[in-house]
Order: sequence, then C-alpha cells, then structure tokens
Amino acid sequence: GSLWLSLAGIKRDPTLLPQRDQGSVSYVAGALNLLLVGVDSHQPGREASVLMLVHVDSTRQRIHLISLPRELLSPVEGGGTDRLSLLYAKGGSVAVVESIEELLGIHIDHVALTWLNGMSRLIDLLGGIPVDNPIPTSNSGIPFPRGQITLSGEESLAFVPEGASGPGQLDRAECQRLVLQGIATRLLTSNALSNPGTVKAVLDQLAADVVVDSRLDARRMVELFVGLRTQPNVQDLQAIKLPTADRGTTPTGEGFVLPDAGRVTSLGRAINNDTLQDWMLNR
Repeated sequence: GSLWLSLAGIKRDPTLLPQRDQGSVSYVAGALNLLLVGVDSHQPGREASVLMLVHVDSTRQRIHLISLPRELLSPVEGGGTDRLSLLYAKGGSVAVVESIEELLGIHIDHVALTWLNGMSRLIDLLGGIPVDNPIPTSNSGIPFPRGQITLSGEESLAFVPEGASGPGQLDRAECQRLVLQGIATRLLTSNALSNPGTVKAVLDQLAADVVVDSRLDARRMVELFVGLRTQPNVQDLQAIKLPTADRGTTPTGEGFVLPDAGRVTSLGRAINNDTLQDWMLNR
C-alpha cells in the first residue's frame, strides 16, 4: 500500500540511459550493474562529484561497489578521452554510461542520480552510516579519528569539507565517496529498516534526493532492494577502487589519472563473468 506508493514516488527519467539495445556484451544472467552519480547541485552542467558502479551478483548474495575516479581519463563516444566528471557536465549520465561501458567492456543496466547536499536526514533515518576513515581530522569541533567510525547526519555534513582541502586531508570528493558508500551499506544492512514506518520515511526521503532511470520501476526496485535485504546469507558490501596508473596535468592545469589498462580489462571480464570476489583475491 503506502510503501508501494513511496517507491512509485521516486522520480524516473528516461534520459539517464542511452537509447540502445544491450549490444554484444555477454554477461551472467541475473547479475546487475548500476551507475551511481553524486552531484552537489541540481543545476545542469555541473561536474559529477562522485561516480560509482554497483555490481549485484546473480545470486543476490554479494554486492560490489566500484569507485570510479572523477579525474579518470575515459573514452568519449566518437573518439578521444575526457575526465569522467567533465563527461557528466557536458553529456550527462548518458556520456558517462557510454564511456564506462567502453572502458570496461560491460553493459550498464541502470542509473541513479543523487544530490549529495540533501543526505543528512536520510543518514539519521538509517541510524548513522559506517565510514572507514583513512586520515584523522576534525571539522566544526567534531573529531574524526582514523579507522571505522559511525557518522550521524550532522557529523556527515562536517566530515565533508567545504572548498579546497589542506595538506594531509582528504579532499571533498573522497569524503563524499566515503559517505555515499556508507549510505549504500546501511540501505542494505541497517536494522532500522525492519520497521515499516522507517522504511516509508527512508523511501520518501529518497524520493526527494534521488532520480533513477525509467527502467528501474517500483516492481524492479522491490525485487532488488527488498530481495537483497531478505537474503539470509547476503554478504557485506565490498568496496573496490578502479585500477589506475599514471597521473598527469592537462594543458589547462587540470589533474587527471589514467586507467591501468590490463587490470581494468580483467576487472571488466570479472564483472561480466560474475567473479568479482575471485578478482579481488587475485588482483
């Protein structure tokens, strides 16, 4: 009833995915790839702050979250390369989907776009989020020790710095990535979501902060998220960073990072073969 209406209330946009068929990519039936894009503003033409690829395996037992560096030089449809964050600013999620599909040799099934500045209430509804903080720091009088910490909504806002970061500090985009990863983990594991009232409140908040592609309808979302949470043996979300090689600077002074071609190819093969756990053990 009301939960279904809340799911249906999440905005859907048919322009988030390219208008094309699956193509020639072969992958394990039932596995799913979702591109998650986090931005600071609703304004069009803004660069993406956080880009991640979520892979759900065919058994619904394992979820891998692959971080895509926003400064990654990635293929452009029609030739050339550009930074992923700029690809989003120029061509939206369609340009990023096409680029990541070409880079990894995979098929992306769905896209979710989220506005990062509205996530604090969602974090509180989820009972806080886990963050593995690599660098001890503090902001607004709140200390953030190194290691596994749990952030409230207010603390998560303080954890993400405004403006440029100083020496020995995480930059804004990396802090946002850690927060978004924590939200994804809690959406799949939080005990707070055993309460139907909390579930409805979370879905209503997602409706304000998230837009998904039109193929990810309410029924599909039930199959994915409710199905994952009711799996008795579902594993914790596993985080992977896309393998990278050399760094450099463009003629206009923007930093970039190159993909590690060999390891990226093997990562794409593992995604298609649904063998990411083995890839993590053998990388």
